[in-house]
This record gives sequence, C-alpha cells and structure tokens, in this order.
Amino acid sequence: MTVIATIITSRFCVHATDSFLTRPRPDGTYERVEAQKTKIVAVPAWRGAVSYWGLAAHDSGWRTLKWLQEKARAASTYSGPEDFALSIASELTDILRRLRFRAPRAAGLGLHFTAYEHIDRNWIPELFHIRNWSDTTYSSTAQHVAVTRETYGTVQNTTARSHSDRDPSRRLAVRDALGQGVVLTFNNGDPVLYNPIASSLFSGAQQLVRRRHLRNPSSLKTHLSLARLPIEVVSRMVSQLSDRDMRLVGGKPHDLAISPDGRMWSSTGDA
Repeated sequence: MTVIATIITSRFCVHATDSFLTRPRPDGTYERVEAQKTKIVAVPAWRGAVSYWGLAAHDSGWRTLKWLQEKARAASTYSGPEDFALSIASELTDILRRLRFRAPRAAGLGLHFTAYEHIDRNWIPELFHIRNWSDTTYSSTAQHVAVTRETYGTVQNTTARSHSDRDPSRRLAVRDALGQGVVLTFNNGDPVLYNPIASSLFSGAQQLVRRRHLRNPSSLKTHLSLARLPIEVVSRMVSQLSDRDMRLVGGKPHDLAISPDGRMWSSTGDA
C-alpha cells in the first residue's frame, strides 16, 4: 500500500507519493523492499502523469512501475488521454487475471492519471481514476479495472460519475471553476490515515490565504509543497509512532507538477 495525492488548479496538476514498497510476511508483519524509487511516471504525450498505489510487483517478475513507463513511452499512439486511460484499464484487467495471487486483495491496484485536453481553445485538466478496488475500504477487488473521470463530479460535489462528464460543456464547467480559484484535491491508498492530516493542513493553508500570509498561492513551489506536505507528515508520523514491521508508508517523498502547456517540474528529481 502507499499514499498518493493529486492537486489540480488552473495553473498545475501536481502528483505526490511516498516511496515505500512492502511485502507481507506469514506472521502478518511487513518486510520493506524499497524506500527510494518513485511511483510517478510522466506522460509527456498528453501533458500528464500517472501515479499508483497498491500492487507494485508480482513474483512472476511483473512490475507496475516498469509497465507504466513502457505504456507512457507509447502514449502518443493513442487518440487521446481517455483512449490511453481505457487502454491501461483493459490491459491491466487481462494482466491481473493471468497472474496468480495468494489473496484477492493482493491484486488491488489504483492509478491517478492526469492529462490536459484541448477543448474550445482551452487546455483543461482531467483526472482519470483507474482501479480494480471494489470499494473505498480496499478490502476486495473487482473483476475489471474501471476508469472514471473525476474533475466534473468533484466540482459539482457529487459522487456520481458519468460518461457525459467528457462532454465539452462539462469540461468547460471545470475550466470555469478552476478559473475562480477552486482547488481540486484527490488522494488514495490509505484515506483513513491520510484524510484527517491532509484536511488539517489544507485548513491551515486556507487560513494563511485569508490572512494574506500564504507565500504566493499561484507559485510552482507552493503547489508542490501543498501536494507533498501531507505525504511527508503521514510518513513522519508512521515512522515515529508505528511498529517498525507494520509501516506501510514512508521513504523518500516524490512530486511532479505539470502546467497546461506541458512543462514539468519536481522538487524531488521526478521531472
């Protein structure tokens, strides 16, 4: 498991993750196998990036990061970001069916894929949520890997997700909301642990905005910090309070920001 966060504003899409990879032991504890490598893959063809949580590797030699890197290199062969996202879902469905797992939950995998779509002379961001988890408790998985668009439903403050969310009018509604200063935040991996901390940090940042004390809220550095800071706080808390053999979050933090014109920056070497 891991924690990943994505922030979308009118200026940037920003991904942030921890770097722990762990393997369960028979006694219920966990062995750490990685604490440095990124879980974010740039997708320049669609001015985007994809980050993952859940399944990182299989005993057969299959690796999520390597597979995503290969997909990203071929991204320009697809007709658009949605076509690319649907291809990821379809191929992952086939791959996960072929692999053998000790328990169904071990096959759980989720992705945040952000991209910019060119609509009515605007580059509008979207987050495609790609996953086979059957619910938000992450206790079981589904037969198929699903894809949903997340920005319009989040702007409307509804849990409903529809194929109509790709309609130009809805995409332009997302543009308008972002233009009014709306900040869209998404996280997955361990929401029970992450959400209270992220909520507190964002509330604190909002207070700084109201007091006009926040360092340039439109700056790249501020965006990277807002996405990465909750990851760092969760990792630090787990490091100091959790039993060593039960730590599922931690290691080097990673971040990557993408602007509407496709430029990329990172404070952690991920650009």
